Amino acid sequence: MTAREPGEPQAPASRAGDGARGAVADDPERPRALTAEAAAGIARLEGYLLARKAGAEATEAGAAFADRFPWLGPRERSEVAREFAREHLAVRRRMLRDAVARAGELRREYDNRYERLRRRLFALALGAAGAATAVLSLVVRSAG
Repeated sequence: MTAREPGEPQAPASRAGDGARGAVADDPERPRALTAEAAAGIARLEGYLLARKAGAEATEAGAAFADRFPWLGPRERSEVAREFAREHLAVRRRMLRDAVARAGELRREYDNRYERLRRRLFALALGAAGAATAVLSLVVRSAG
């Protein structure tokens, strides 16, 4: 045992589970898995919060719509507000589905464009390398 200076932090005598923690730390895939798991959890939480916000907005919009009809009784006003909110959410779902579908279409379109561009660039580079080789061989033949 070594003597320690005053004020120097003292290491704990033993740590429970160091072996298990070391095995996890030695796994190179573990941080990536935790990151993916955390990202998925955050995405689920974000989706939940967005859904709650959309529901609250639909309820508020339904109440505002029902308030335009002062002759309705409380029960009828509540039913109109509920139906408006239901339709409001249905429209938002359709819009979201359409946006997701369009994003998928755009992704495929841009992936295809990128692939074509990559092939053309590769062919151009291959052609340029071939041309440079041909010019270099002509120069070497004429010099020698």
